[in-house]
Amino acid sequence: MRPRSRLPASDMSAGTPAPSAGQPPASSLSETTCDSHADSPSRGRERGGEPRLRVAARVACTEAEGPGRRFAVWVQGCDLRCPGCCNPELFARDGGESLAVASLADELRVARDVHAITGLTVLGGEPSEQAEAVAALCRAARALGLGTLVFTGRTHAELQAMPEARALLDAADTLVDGRFDARRREPPDGRRWIGSTNQQIVHLTPRHADPALWRGRDHVELQIDAAGRLTAHGAPDLLRRVLKSMS
Repeated sequence: MRPRSRLPASDMSAGTPAPSAGQPPASSLSETTCDSHADSPSRGRERGGEPRLRVAARVACTEAEGPGRRFAVWVQGCDLRCPGCCNPELFARDGGESLAVASLADELRVARDVHAITGLTVLGGEPSEQAEAVAALCRAARALGLGTLVFTGRTHAELQAMPEARALLDAADTLVDGRFDARRREPPDGRRWIGSTNQQIVHLTPRHADPALWRGRDHVELQIDAAGRLTAHGAPDLLRRVLKSMS
């Protein structure tokens, strides 16, 4: 699941939203300091051993899904199913498409060179349910000099207790963690990109640790893709108003 109240990339031709998108260790960072499932562990690999990721949608360049210009990937599948989640269409595991991580890494390289992106954001769906493949994608992003931001409905402590998630923690610069709680929505003047006040920003490296990066108002983006489809993503409440005004 996506652990904050946001909408993914939306096919506006359909008129409805479509797939967009803890406790730190001793060496990690907290939000205010500068210290820093899959159904089986084999899920997300093809027969040749190359990792694959089931993806609901992706955007090559966005400023609505984390600090700076970023490549955003919404993964498909979530067993957490938080009430009020803005991406319930991403709960099912059999939606989206299965993509080789190597192919996504090529897209990251192109986005870096063409759009000057500075980071990768992974949301969903629930990234920890495809932890191995998400970790591989984050490692590829880091090899390209990009920062890595992962939104997860599981807490940092929960991920630390999952052996298959350890590689993901090693490859992420920052987590936004915890279940989305619709009763505790982040206020408009609160932290950017965060769905509810119980969720924590866990900086595992200093890359995104500047508190100023997380202040300011959310926004939405409208984009036209290569196929000529108009898509939208960003802050869900605002996005709903925008889509309603265009209907």
